[in-house]
Amino acid sequence: MAHIRKTKSGSFEVFIDLGKDPGTGKRNQITKTFDTKKEAKLWSAKKLQEKEEGLAVSFNNLTLEEYLNKWLEDYALPNLSPTTFDGYNMIIKKHIIPALGALKLDEIKPLHIQSYQNHKLKAGRLDNKKGGLSKKTVLQHHRVLNKALNQAVMWQLISNNPAKAVPAPSPNPTEIQTLSKTEVQKLLDISYESWEYYFIYLAVNTGMRRGELLGLRWEDINFNEKLIQVRKNLVKSQNAGVVMKEPKNKSSKRVIQLAADDIDFLKDLKKKQSEYKLLYGPDYNNKYNLVFCKANGDILYPNTATKRFNLITKKADLEDFRLHDLRHTHATLMLEAGVHPKVVQERLGHSTITTTLDTYSHVIPSMQKESVKKYKNYLS
Repeated sequence: MAHIRKTKSGSFEVFIDLGKDPGTGKRNQITKTFDTKKEAKLWSAKKLQEKEEGLAVSFNNLTLEEYLNKWLEDYALPNLSPTTFDGYNMIIKKHIIPALGALKLDEIKPLHIQSYQNHKLKAGRLDNKKGGLSKKTVLQHHRVLNKALNQAVMWQLISNNPAKAVPAPSPNPTEIQTLSKTEVQKLLDISYESWEYYFIYLAVNTGMRRGELLGLRWEDINFNEKLIQVRKNLVKSQNAGVVMKEPKNKSSKRVIQLAADDIDFLKDLKKKQSEYKLLYGPDYNNKYNLVFCKANGDILYPNTATKRFNLITKKADLEDFRLHDLRHTHATLMLEAGVHPKVVQERLGHSTITTTLDTYSHVIPSMQKESVKKYKNYLS
């Protein structure tokens, strides 16, 4: 709201109330004096227009807590996937704000961030119960804070990003766990004819991620060409609930070749699902036409798939294995069978072959042995 009044000296004073500053919570009020009423009206109209466009907000003395909350709302929420937003939100609210939130945004120095990272890592070495974090976790904190402060630079709230001057922790390589062919068969025997049986089979034979399997629809399978097109990823987030979204990156949208017995296996699953459709009739939920779903066609939650898999591994005395290890198992068995790493990269949806080779470096020595044999046979 703008108010113009004529002063005793003949000038015109403009008083504008722009409402509460979303960053500080204080009222944002401005005044200015002009020689003519026309100038006063033009200026007040411009300021009110800026308010409508969100440009009149004052960010003086903004704390890191105030900025990060605004960044989550204005940038992260509309631009990130639901699961990524949940992760960022947890890191910021649970860790970064309690430790650094009271600092002014424009007063944060690299030393503040370095001390934060050191404290988290040191606590981890001393006592995990006191909130100690691994290098991999602190690396995620560094990435989130760096991303948020980069945006602050782009929004011209600060001149440079102090996180760029702080080295990110280098995590120790994660040891990959894979199941043997015998162990895979044990899981299949225990889960036989349940939906978990089909889920485990397809995970081991395609290397698809949990969300990709749960988001797989019948129209994504070409039975004649023996192909699966990975187009959707089913995820669950705190804010958005269950979401069918695009795969995490361009390389994740891929085509996976199947074998003839894989196709027979899927046809068997489709037949069983058709029987359920007849049983439930109009109550069957065919909204998504999912390959893996509840008996009535409803979506299977990601946590449900993990919990059911854990029950099967417990029965098989293989509790050390995670659901994601089925993906690692597929890649390892393919490489051990002599399949070129480039093909494995494409099946897994890795962005580069370097990721594949780095992740499955434990298979490389055996591949070298076979390569030497092939080389010597060729020379002979």
